[in-house]
Amino acid sequence: MTDAQLEDDDYIIGTDAVEIARLGQQHAIWRESALAGWRRAGLRPGMTVMDVGAGPGYAAFDLARLVGPQGRVIAVDQAPGFLEALQTGAEARGLANIETVESDLADFDWPEGVCDAVWSRWCLSFVPNAAGVLAGIDRALKPGGIFIAQEYADYRTFRIEPCEPVFERFIEAVRESWMHFGGDPEIARRLPVMMSNLGWQAGPMTPIVHAARPGEWVWTWPTAWLEQAPDRLAELGFLDRDDAEAFRLFLHARQQDPVSLMVTPMVLEVVASKPR
Repeated sequence: MTDAQLEDDDYIIGTDAVEIARLGQQHAIWRESALAGWRRAGLRPGMTVMDVGAGPGYAAFDLARLVGPQGRVIAVDQAPGFLEALQTGAEARGLANIETVESDLADFDWPEGVCDAVWSRWCLSFVPNAAGVLAGIDRALKPGGIFIAQEYADYRTFRIEPCEPVFERFIEAVRESWMHFGGDPEIARRLPVMMSNLGWQAGPMTPIVHAARPGEWVWTWPTAWLEQAPDRLAELGFLDRDDAEAFRLFLHARQQDPVSLMVTPMVLEVVASKPR
């Protein structure tokens, strides 16, 4: 598959109904973490909050409830299918305080000084120019505005035990595809320096790692993606078809074994504030 074909698909893992449903499950599992992070960052009713890389809007819905009718959520994403799902979901939930912006972050005309806070989760990891996006966020934030992100800090901490070599090959294929398209699976490690370069004041940093066994709710978060990913990686040319099939067999075996253990990729939550 060419880069042009990928651009038409918007995201490496797609934006179809299956992916929208998977992202809903993902947010449900991570919702408690997001709410706790927003509390730590000081988000409150009446704020204007930008959701950068909003996807189909599951976090935006919670943000809209948090800021209330006097507040506003600006949801930015490049995928029209995601934004359509977001708008439909907002209407179904009676949320009238969300506005959507369809734009690639590289081309986004960042508004100046309109946001009390900006939220991002698993977005900066995928953009080719994270420093440029942070500069745009700096423009959008009011003086004293808050930035909060949950991003991958070390993807190699992702483990499924007992492990087999095919799992290692799969993880390397994931990282290779990630970096090929300009992303960084360890972007959170680099954020403190980028934020310091903008003059932001660093706030709390919180590592987030889960451990789960088959049948537990957290186990379903990565496996919903792992069941789709091998074919997508093979289609893009990053994983051999034989390895894709071997990985499926490995995953099936681990799901059936009650002593299997999954450790999720390490996420780092960072909070910072723009000077007043």
